[in-house]
Amino acid sequence: MKASGKYMDFEYHFKGKWDLPGICGLKVVEKPKKTIVIATNLYEHNPGTSISRWSAQLAAAISKDLKVDPSKLIFIEYNPDLQSKLEFYKETFDIVEFDRDGNLFTNPRWKRISKKEVDDMIS
Repeated sequence: MKASGKYMDFEYHFKGKWDLPGICGLKVVEKPKKTIVIATNLYEHNPGTSISRWSAQLAAAISKDLKVDPSKLIFIEYNPDLQSKLEFYKETFDIVEFDRDGNLFTNPRWKRISKKEVDDMIS
């Protein structure tokens, strides 16, 4: 599967549940007062934990690995359209908000946003 180049710049490898290797696409956009990170679900190309099931740990790992200030991180989950008749395989974007204690991210909450909102944020 090839994710849209607009929302994926590189593959990011992470340790998921039970330390199983996982992979997602990442796009990182630096803005003056925030860093936008778009994590792309790679579905069958990810041998490990899905990004939705591991979002808090993934956001923390990305923040640490890429040296992003956790207080300035905007974390977006991107699910590309799989060209399926099933609604849950349609393209979606969700801002994921977390409770934070220092570098610890907990209690993820998803808020669906439009593609236009994402494009406006990253342009």
